[in-house]
Amino acid sequence: MEYEKISVAPIGGNIGAEIDAGDLRRLDNRTWSEIHQAFLEHHVLVFRKQELTPEEFQAFATRFGEPTYYPFVEGIEGHPFIFDVVKEPEETRNFGGGWHSDTTYLPKPPLATLLYALETPARGGDTLFTNTRLAYETLSPAMREMIDDLKGVNSAGLKRSGGRRTIYDKTGGMKLRNSESADTYESTHPIARTHPDTGRKSLYCGKVHTIRFDGMTEEESRPLIDWLADHQTRPEFTCRVHWAPGTVTVWDNRCTQHNAINDYHGLRRHMRRITVGAEVPM
Repeated sequence: MEYEKISVAPIGGNIGAEIDAGDLRRLDNRTWSEIHQAFLEHHVLVFRKQELTPEEFQAFATRFGEPTYYPFVEGIEGHPFIFDVVKEPEETRNFGGGWHSDTTYLPKPPLATLLYALETPARGGDTLFTNTRLAYETLSPAMREMIDDLKGVNSAGLKRSGGRRTIYDKTGGMKLRNSESADTYESTHPIARTHPDTGRKSLYCGKVHTIRFDGMTEEESRPLIDWLADHQTRPEFTCRVHWAPGTVTVWDNRCTQHNAINDYHGLRRHMRRITVGAEVPM
């Protein structure tokens, strides 16, 4: 579409755009409409040089959908939907590493995630994003026909990484909770997910959360899960977002995955996160 109120500069060839919409605290209806159209078109939007209080951050996020709780990290004081993502200099494990879509183990995962940078390392700490819609559309017709009927069982247990409790024991800069109940969070969703706004399908599975296909064992499922996960992160489907203080990024969990790069040991990174728009994947 033609954009009149915002400027849109694509980041990668197939996903992501930097958006200049001015102050996110002061959006008129036309500007918001163009932002939402860019969100559907580019899937990942990056806004620079913002100064947002928690109230203002949540107010912008709520334009995309109602806020949702994250089960494993405490919200900041007075704002239970927002939590801080912190990696301290002495820590070696980061939060959000490994390709995934957020909280696919919930019955209604959030349609969007927003991350706001407060403190960023002098180098490193970028986030990769991939276009899982394009990944689905580039599969062979026979493969698309096969996976269209598959459903994936998704778990919060992080079994391949040694379990959520093991990971949390190595993450000390955040207010973590409920790791002992992670294995009880499990939901089944289509492997080929249809976007409610565009009607287009995307791959909706990955190595982090998808443990098997419904009706199959983990051993039977793993080769195809791994193949699909590797296919959907091919370089030509991806973009890379570099953070600086004041950067706000929003992404569409229905047609993307992301991976927080853990390449800044000895440096501090402090982000603020909120998810919105709980939806049953169709």
